[in-house]
Amino acid sequence: MATLPDQASPTARARSPGARNSHFPIPVIEVPIHDGDDLSSDSDDDDEAMHDAAEPHQQDDAPIAPPEPAGQESMAPMAAAEPESVPEFVPEPLVDDASVQEQPTAAPDNAPTTHVEEHVADEAIAIVAEEKKEEFGEKESVSMPLVLEDPVLAKPPAPAPPAIEMYDAEPMSPPVIQIDKAPAPPPPAIQIDTPQPPPATQIKQVDAPRPPPKVASNLELHDGPISTYYKGKTILLTGATGFVGKAILWKLIRSLGPHLGRIYLLIRNGNTKRSKMGRPMDRLKQEILSNKAFVVLRKQMGEALFDEIIDTKIVPIAGDIISPDLSMANDHREAVVSQVQVVLHSAASLDAHERLDLALETNTLGTLRLMDLADECVAMESFVHLSLAYVNPHLQDATVQERVYPMELGDPEELLKEIVGLELQDIAKMTQRILQFYPNVYTFTKSLAEYLVLKRVDYNRIEEIQGGKTQWPVSIVRATHLGAGMCEPLPGWVDGVSGMNSMVFLTGQGVPCFPAEDGHQRADIVPVDYFARAVIGCPILARPPGVKFVLPYNEIVNETLPRRLPDVQYFPYVYQVCASNPATWRDVYGAVQHYWTRNSKANVPAADQYFSSTKSIFKLFSRAQPTAAVANAIANNSLPMDVASNGKTHRQSNSHHHHSSSQAPLRGAADQQRLLHIAAKAVEAMQPFHSRSWQFEHDNVLRLASHLAADASFALDAVSPSDWPSYMTNYCYGTHLYLGQAPLGARSLTLPPNWDCALFSKHPVLRRSVIDQQIESVVFTAADIQKRTERMLAQVIACLEQPATTALLASSMPNNNNASANQGANANATANGHSNSASNSAAARHLLQQRKMEEWIADFDASLDDWCHDDSGVLTNAAATAVLGRWVSHMGDHDEATRVVILNDKRVVASIRQIIDTSGVPQQTVMGEALKILQRTRERTQIAYVWFAGSFLDALFKRLFSSIRLRDDDLFRLNAQIKGKNVVYVPASKTLLDQLLVWYICLRYHLPMPALMCDEALALLGPISDLLRIAGAFFVRRDPTNRSPLNSAVAAAYTESLLNEHGALSLLLERARSRTGRIQSVYEDGILDMVVEAALEHLANTATNADASPASPSPSISSQPSSVGNATKPTTIVPIHITYEKIPDLRVLIDQVLDQKAKDAPTAEVQQPSAAPTTTVGKLSRSASFLRPSAAAVERAANKDPSVDVGRYGRVYVGIGHAVDVAAVTDALAPHDTDLPRKDKSTKIAKEIALQVQKQQHSNAIVSPVSVVSSIILYGRISSGVSFTKLHEHAQWLRQQIIAKGLSIDWQDDEEPDTIVSYSLDLLDAKANVSFEGGKRMSENTLVRVVDHADNVMYLSYMANQTVETFLPEAILSVVYLSYGPSTVLPRDELYAKFTFLVQLFKDEFIYTWDIDQTFESLVAWFSANGLLKEKDGDAATYIKTASKPDEHPDYVHICLLASFLYPSLDAYWITSCSLSALRDLPYMPRKTVPILAQWIAAHLISGRRTIYREVLSTEVTQNAVNNFMAIGFIDAVHPKTKLSPDAQILLLELGIKTNEDLVTVSDRSHSQEHTNGQKTILSGLMDIASLCHEIEKFRYGAGEAQLLGLQNHNSQVFEKCQNQIRSILRADESYAQQHGMQLIRDEDQMIQLVYALKASTSNVAYMEGSGRNPRRVSQAYNLQSSHRTPTM
Repeated sequence: MATLPDQASPTARARSPGARNSHFPIPVIEVPIHDGDDLSSDSDDDDEAMHDAAEPHQQDDAPIAPPEPAGQESMAPMAAAEPESVPEFVPEPLVDDASVQEQPTAAPDNAPTTHVEEHVADEAIAIVAEEKKEEFGEKESVSMPLVLEDPVLAKPPAPAPPAIEMYDAEPMSPPVIQIDKAPAPPPPAIQIDTPQPPPATQIKQVDAPRPPPKVASNLELHDGPISTYYKGKTILLTGATGFVGKAILWKLIRSLGPHLGRIYLLIRNGNTKRSKMGRPMDRLKQEILSNKAFVVLRKQMGEALFDEIIDTKIVPIAGDIISPDLSMANDHREAVVSQVQVVLHSAASLDAHERLDLALETNTLGTLRLMDLADECVAMESFVHLSLAYVNPHLQDATVQERVYPMELGDPEELLKEIVGLELQDIAKMTQRILQFYPNVYTFTKSLAEYLVLKRVDYNRIEEIQGGKTQWPVSIVRATHLGAGMCEPLPGWVDGVSGMNSMVFLTGQGVPCFPAEDGHQRADIVPVDYFARAVIGCPILARPPGVKFVLPYNEIVNETLPRRLPDVQYFPYVYQVCASNPATWRDVYGAVQHYWTRNSKANVPAADQYFSSTKSIFKLFSRAQPTAAVANAIANNSLPMDVASNGKTHRQSNSHHHHSSSQAPLRGAADQQRLLHIAAKAVEAMQPFHSRSWQFEHDNVLRLASHLAADASFALDAVSPSDWPSYMTNYCYGTHLYLGQAPLGARSLTLPPNWDCALFSKHPVLRRSVIDQQIESVVFTAADIQKRTERMLAQVIACLEQPATTALLASSMPNNNNASANQGANANATANGHSNSASNSAAARHLLQQRKMEEWIADFDASLDDWCHDDSGVLTNAAATAVLGRWVSHMGDHDEATRVVILNDKRVVASIRQIIDTSGVPQQTVMGEALKILQRTRERTQIAYVWFAGSFLDALFKRLFSSIRLRDDDLFRLNAQIKGKNVVYVPASKTLLDQLLVWYICLRYHLPMPALMCDEALALLGPISDLLRIAGAFFVRRDPTNRSPLNSAVAAAYTESLLNEHGALSLLLERARSRTGRIQSVYEDGILDMVVEAALEHLANTATNADASPASPSPSISSQPSSVGNATKPTTIVPIHITYEKIPDLRVLIDQVLDQKAKDAPTAEVQQPSAAPTTTVGKLSRSASFLRPSAAAVERAANKDPSVDVGRYGRVYVGIGHAVDVAAVTDALAPHDTDLPRKDKSTKIAKEIALQVQKQQHSNAIVSPVSVVSSIILYGRISSGVSFTKLHEHAQWLRQQIIAKGLSIDWQDDEEPDTIVSYSLDLLDAKANVSFEGGKRMSENTLVRVVDHADNVMYLSYMANQTVETFLPEAILSVVYLSYGPSTVLPRDELYAKFTFLVQLFKDEFIYTWDIDQTFESLVAWFSANGLLKEKDGDAATYIKTASKPDEHPDYVHICLLASFLYPSLDAYWITSCSLSALRDLPYMPRKTVPILAQWIAAHLISGRRTIYREVLSTEVTQNAVNNFMAIGFIDAVHPKTKLSPDAQILLLELGIKTNEDLVTVSDRSHSQEHTNGQKTILSGLMDIASLCHEIEKFRYGAGEAQLLGLQNHNSQVFEKCQNQIRSILRADESYAQQHGMQLIRDEDQMIQLVYALKASTSNVAYMEGSGRNPRRVSQAYNLQSSHRTPTM
């Protein structure tokens, strides 16, 4: 902290409370404390706990605000003195100067210091500023006689002063102003003349100000009026620990810090029980610098610069404004007097229920004492006093001027004398008198302070006229309702419960306290950052007034006269900061209700209900006292948080979260209840102002705004809300975060600029769609419809999440097989018991599922019936149905025409003729079959079904996701690109919801509604299939091997017909939803070819101007092309990428990639050991600890609440790419396709379109921060975990790289890493999937690790794969880089060869949307630019690796991070190649068996610590590896019937291997000499699988980095060891074929034996999991149970 300069003489002079004390001394109030005083009923311990919990009302020198309620009993912890030791309460004479000077410098022991300290609030009332600006022009000088009615000036205590010369005025004839007030003696006539500056000798000489310390800074000081004025100036700030004080201090440090002199902070010493915590320096650290706003500021400015500013510029000094001499130490006072130039006084007691004399000490007399101190300051330039806009509550609803209105209660000075002279027992009576004119004592004391400030200024003028000290500028800045920060310090930042903060906070607790009867009134709310800028800015316009000024009393009563007299100097300056474009209370409440409804379980009524004239219950509720409402809610346990019954809140139950300064400290139930009561009292203090319609004049603020506009960092318009819903949403978020015990991962709902949310659109017209309305039923009540909808939502969500919900359903069924289940002594009995139990359990589940399905069908039909019988006309509104295409017509209207079109299509005709010619089947039979195919394929929806589907999907998505976000630019561009065209939407397939989500977005944003082209498999998914059908789905058999020519022809014809008639389709390029989270390869099923053919048909018709033949009235055979009646339009393809932060069906996908079987019973296809002859045949025993759901997952499923939390699957981001025009692609390929047949041409065009679509999907993907965090946690496996500090650093670095790539990531600039990480951990199910190590209390050094279990790892791996896709090129080159040893020479060609080798290796694993050569060049340039590679001797063809350890280069850790993205896939390919070592002993093996064999090999390598990556257990990656090994020529596929005998085929069928599934065999690579650019590639030099395995193995290592990368040495002979391991299970006394009495050749016999052993091991896993047994040691579980010794791997 800054140190105080040495003073020449600490006792240079005796100081009185004020330098100008000859006219206006300040009385000292001594308050006796008696035993029975109710102000001290609570103990200090209780108050200390409350201070630590909420800091609600006792913040040092809190800024002005509407009274913050604080309980008089619990909030005044003051030790009661002995009655006889307390002196009498004798006020000092008001004009007795000597008595004031004789007061001691420190407050007496029995003074009520502690009591007042504990009641000085930490908040300020919300303040606002007008939008309109007005140039501050030069005033014309005037000379005028004034007749003023001023109760203070009418009774001057001193003789009447001589004629006063007004500032800058020239003689003229002024108007005479008449005041309709009681007559009073007028002051002497004022003669206007040019003022003369006071003589210099009249100013007392004090030590010159010391120069401020200089801070070296690269912080740019913007040239503007604020920066110019404050450069080098020293400031005294009071109330720095309060809401406004923190905002002012933050702004001073942020925008002016290095260029200021010093900032003295007058801070009270804290409670003595807190020892060091109460000293000013400690309070600065604990209450200010630890606040989230300053923590973030330190990061933004840089730690070194910020700390230097705090150490050299910020000076906390002890002081108390209720003490006569402010209780300042002598050296502190000398420093302030000699250096301070600007005083910003924001300290106040906001307690509306505080005792009158105590409130007077703080709010009124404390202000005068600060003015006395300012009088002493040598270089005083400006004094700013913060006040309240509602200090005149008696005014009628009209314009409130920037003036001081008369006090109806009486003369201010007389009131002050009377209150000071009161005995303790008379204070209550005086308080009641005051409350007849003012709503509370806080408002009264602030009003009285303004009068006395004006009185002090007038006395100073008299003194200056008589030759005294020159008057320094004084500004009074009033505030209306003070709200959260709009932009600064952080969006939505609040600090403490008072004023508007309390209203927002209580609403979030289910106690809405907005004015229900005054919803139309202005909500005059101003952001605290707006007010802070105004407070800091007003000194730049303040000038020494001289003696020729007019006190700003309200003198305008005649409406014909202007509000402000021209050319008159009013002083002090009064600023009324208010809202420039205020919203109404109803609008504000709507945004608040929206936030809390989405982010809490509070029951907050909608605005229409709350403000409805017919809903009197809410009016009665809002008019009731909030304190009573809070007490009732606590008593009834109806609050959304557990504050009524237990001491553990929601956030405390999240054990995985580490402490963060982003949130308020965790509070127990008692503290939380006290906080609620404090907030309720604060709301009560505000209620009198809600119904008023005052219009606050703010001309001075507008003039100030026009000057501040020149300084960008202080411009008021930049922090004036124009979008009130967004501002209030941030306000609620800040209240939730800092006051409401929000989860650590809570994020704001405010949309980034130019984004929209489909679920809660910012566009009102989109929020008033048909799907947002409730259709009235003629049968069911609204409550019945709601219950029905809830049942249907539960069914659909259960269908999405897991067929494992059947296990949940089964758990509720009685178990009738306990006897057999509990037989543990006899193994056979146990097995039989499990078998019977499984059978009965399966039957029970089937019955329960059947009942659920019947319930679904009944609810579904009833819902459709309600929508079909709607007679309001809203469903058929022309504007609403414009995008619905053919669905506007009634169902069945198109049936006959469609049949005619399909049967006359040339493809269908050709197929029918071919069947007739080849098989001789009658024509009618073939046509009937075609009609059956059409009937199964066609969509059958209608307009009522469509609207119901939209309404239900809206409810479903709102239940599943917190938001669905899109970019406005994407929507605008899409509308322009698809105008007048047929549209085909192509989303990347991730979940079952992809096409439904695209369909919903089209309905929400009035885009052409697509019919959904789906695979036939999706027609069998129960509720999901029903939703697809009513959304307009038609089902096509996508597998071309199972699709007959007639089926293909009908599908193509129907697709073309529907596209032309309806205008929009949606289809998927992939075969199925992604099981890895990445974009998949295109499935060549011919579906896209059908669309291309339809588009080419249109192009051909357009080119030849051929007229379509009319449709036949009945089915016929014709070879002529046909079309629907509508003129066809060109076709465009729209690529879409949907990013899910978490998908509902992820657990299903994980089970599939791990190939986990159902746990009902052993597979019937495989004979159990008991059924087979006794033999020592080797079988594989696989560990349940790897492939069985982990204990955490089982526990989670058992304890899972069947209800679904709203938004539990996070956010969804929809990226829309540039549309791909079919005609444009056709034209581009036309020069190369002149000789191709039409079918081949359409296939080639379809491939090019698919490539462009996937490129657009990749480039328009929106990265989720959850994916980023997942990838970093998985990276931590190489070092046994990653600390929170490193996690934050890596996440920020990856975010920067993503933005540098031109991609979007949902991580805004104002969001801190700790918030993003906590949010991501919540969505990653951190309690189940992540462990935390490092002590009971989470800290920055706590290690975060993934739970080392297959399903946990696969969970995070799926989420992380989006980041892997994003950084795939960087990851590949990073792996190559780390494969070299330290200081290795890297030839550029070799570097390129290794890079291309890995690219080719993963050809089928990843989708490459980038050019290999260009990407390699840019990556090498990046490595070189960052110093990781350097040219050897200036040779660009040779590089030297410069880093091999983290301490050798700062980016080395980032290279390791990037490489870790690829290492799991690299290990999976390595293990797959090891498993193919079986082909050394077997000439062939079933392709379907390879993933199972690889999984078994992987399990052994994991248990042997040869790999740390559980992803190698994924059968999906293994299948991709097999496909790619085929593509690069290491293995081939052959048909079983060409290699196997009939007996072998029969045995394979028994083991579940179909005879049409390929076998794999080793390829002949003797002629594989691939070259690239004239050079031999790595792949071409590899002659077999073993060499490929060894080559892959090289990239698993980095020279010297094996330990860092989590890899083990000594892996060189793994391939051979795997081969030996496989051989051990091929040897048996009696093979599987021999057991069945078949004699096969040796190769076939061993192949069958391998398949049997693998299938038997799979069955054993199911058996083991069903029995609940778990092996103690992983190594034991993986030992082969064979008669032969198992080789060690």
